[in-house]
Amino acid sequence: MKVYLFNPGHDIALAAHQKYVTLPHAARQLQTDLAFLPALWATEESYILVEDKNHVKVPTYLKQYTSHVNFIGFNDLANHIKEDVEFIPWGWDLALRQQLIDKTQGLIEDFLPSEKQLEGIRNISGRGWSALHLLPRLTSSVDKTIGEVEIFDNYTSLTQYLQPEENGLAYQYVLKAPWSSSGRGLRFVDMNHEGISTHLKGWIKNVIDKQKYITAEPYYSKVCDFGMEFYAHKDGTIDYLGLSVFNTTNGAYTGNVLADEIQKEKILSRYVLTTCLKNIRDIIKNIMSSALKDVYTGPFGVDMMILNNGYIHPCVELNLRQTMGHVALALTQKVEVPRVMRMSFQAGHYSMHINSLPSLSKEQ
Repeated sequence: MKVYLFNPGHDIALAAHQKYVTLPHAARQLQTDLAFLPALWATEESYILVEDKNHVKVPTYLKQYTSHVNFIGFNDLANHIKEDVEFIPWGWDLALRQQLIDKTQGLIEDFLPSEKQLEGIRNISGRGWSALHLLPRLTSSVDKTIGEVEIFDNYTSLTQYLQPEENGLAYQYVLKAPWSSSGRGLRFVDMNHEGISTHLKGWIKNVIDKQKYITAEPYYSKVCDFGMEFYAHKDGTIDYLGLSVFNTTNGAYTGNVLADEIQKEKILSRYVLTTCLKNIRDIIKNIMSSALKDVYTGPFGVDMMILNNGYIHPCVELNLRQTMGHVALALTQKVEVPRVMRMSFQAGHYSMHINSLPSLSKEQ
């Protein structure tokens, strides 16, 4: 028995790292509006866990791409439990584990990741882990790659780094909270103009106080967002699933190109050599194999970007969870490609659309 769940507030719950978390309205709205989303990749006759099954509706224009699934509410979960139950959420965190335990009076605790496992998942999900263990290995091993991230646990050392005489870098930087969602944990700072405002100073100190550290990196001028999607098995085996070519606005996801691997490689080959992509992929598989063995089983993705000088930033972000890139890969098997998958927010609600993409060249 497979039970899927779309919990997009997962990254926020990781940041809080508490058994009970109140998500902001935007995260709750996204989960409500797109609760049906796992039906796009779930196996036939599986279950999708939702807050209220009576209010879940798959948009008519997406039904042709969904599996035949059963929606069940959290309050009904205990009545559907079988001995072979497997939970497949968007992402695992302490709050979700506790919610599932509470809703089933503890019946399913043995089927869930332990708190120790969740601690490991949270640690590797933090931006500090990839800054120390993934990005340096990639940039030192693959030609035409770039990227550096510094970690700070206090405000004073951060502001010293941001001064050009300290690091010899440009005046523009990106500050990131260790765990955040959809661009909400990012702040851009231009030390040659506005610098650190009173509001930004407060945000920095709050992040360090609550999440223990903050990361800073130079602002890079990009020409293309992309990523690589993987699946980690319990024994440490890592499967490479495919490329993700996507769009963002101010760090927030807006959509994915739906195309086969040859088409996506063609898009990226305008800027970089495909051999570089293969080298990056192989190194990620090698590093994550040992890191995730007996810690995490499931999908993960690494976001990257191509800069205007032709270099690749090979690890903008590591997402130790399902990603929209995985959704795009699943849909690519069901639609006549090329197409484009778009996320939008209008009139207070989120929606997903699959639109035509007559020309990849025009789209890009």
